[in-house]
Parts: sequence; C-alpha cells; structure tokens
Amino acid sequence: MKRYHNYKGSDVTVVICAYKQCPYLEDSIKAITSQTVQPNVLISTSTPNSYIQQLAEKYKIDVKINYKGGQIRDYNYAMRLCDTPLGMLAHQDDLLDKHYIERCLEEINKAKNPIIVCTNYMEMHNDIVDAKPSIMIQIKRMLIWPIRINWLRGTIFGKRLCMLLGNPITHPSVMCVMNKMPQLCFREQYKAAMDWDLWERISRQEGDFIYIKDVLLYHRMNEDNQTTKLLKTTSARFDDEYAILCRFWPRQIARFIMKFYSKSSNYY
Repeated sequence: MKRYHNYKGSDVTVVICAYKQCPYLEDSIKAITSQTVQPNVLISTSTPNSYIQQLAEKYKIDVKINYKGGQIRDYNYAMRLCDTPLGMLAHQDDLLDKHYIERCLEEINKAKNPIIVCTNYMEMHNDIVDAKPSIMIQIKRMLIWPIRINWLRGTIFGKRLCMLLGNPITHPSVMCVMNKMPQLCFREQYKAAMDWDLWERISRQEGDFIYIKDVLLYHRMNEDNQTTKLLKTTSARFDDEYAILCRFWPRQIARFIMKFYSKSSNYY
C-alpha cells in the first residue's frame, strides 16, 4: 500500500499524565519506554512529588509541572507539550502494548490525510487483563464500524456516523496529528465528556479517523478511575453527553437515546 508520510518514533511525543502517587505509574512508564519504536517521552503533573521525580530520574524522563492544575487544565497543558508532529496522552494507570507506537505509525503513514488514530483495547481489573471484552467494549466495537471502512473514514459523514449513538473512541488509545488539533483541545464545560466533545469538533474537518482493530491498550478499571469518580459524585456526565448528542439529533430524540446510553454507567 502507498505511503503518504514517513513519520518515525522521533516524530511522536508521549506525555504521561501523572497525579499524586499512583502505584501503577512505573508500569505505565515501562510499557512506553519498552516500545518497539521509541517515541519521545515526558511526564506532566500538577502534583509534583518525590515519587514522580524518582521514577523520572530512574527512566531519564523530563518532568513538566503545570502550576495551574485541574483535570481539564492538566490535559490541555500536556497536549501543549507535544511539540512534535504527532502526540498522545498516556494515562498513568494504563498499559500500552509494546507495538502501539509501531502500529500507529504504520497506519498514519498509509493515510493520505490523517487526523487521529485510535486502537482497540481491553480492560484490566486487579492487575489482570479481562478474559473477554466487557459489554462496554463490545458496544464500542459495534459503534466504531464506519471508520473501519477506508473510503468512509475520511468523510465527514463517516466520522460523525460512528458517534451518532455515543463515543466509541477511547481517549487513552488515541494518537493525534498535532496540527489538526484545535488550540483548546479540552473544554471545561465538558469535564465528563471532554474527549467526545473534541472528537465531535474535529470530525467536521477533512481527513481520516483511523481505527486499528488490534488490542494495543490495556485500560485499568479501578476506584481511582476519573470516569468512575464522576459517575459516583455528579450528574455531569448525563448533562454533558446529552449536550453532545444534541449536535447530532433533535433534542427529543437525543433525550430518548440518553435513556439507553446513560445505562452504560452500569458497566464501570
């Protein structure tokens, strides 16, 4: 297949978003520094401490500190640290497959006009990868079918079609073409659906949303997971997701869809 680009590992920056003293941070770092194609790696934090610093020194990674912290501000700060053509944000408690960078580069280089590349994933509970995909993952795999079709993934219709009934794009699996990203990637008013808000906005651009069906991310599900916390402490997720669905549907239809979509919280 024709190659349109020649991106290499040196063209990728992976920013690990670290917070407080996560016991899984070192595992995340190891997974990234053991990639078959090595990217640039940074750690971004708004809670600097000796634990993060010691791990950074051990693996020879620079630490960048956001002194104006907060969930959305932290993510936007981390995105601004990506000064290479490609960038991604890695969660401190997730694991990347060792071929993640290699496979993403392969697919981006074959795409004429890539915007993002995202991958399949599996969930982890108690440090063990689930034996089979959860109902949530099965639903996402069904929803994402339009961008599995090469001629459709580059159309605005195809990109938006995969988001009509929910957000099937898992944020920690996404590598971005940085010059296609808006100046403000994540917006405070969509704290509980910041990634879906971003995908919806950039879906209006010409270019490809690329999906890799290989499992290249292992997403840890635990009580410290930010989505889990939001679901237990606020109704913001319903409000945010309803607002985004209204970009695709009339309000009455969007509210009807939310009756079913909101039940997804049962699977976290």
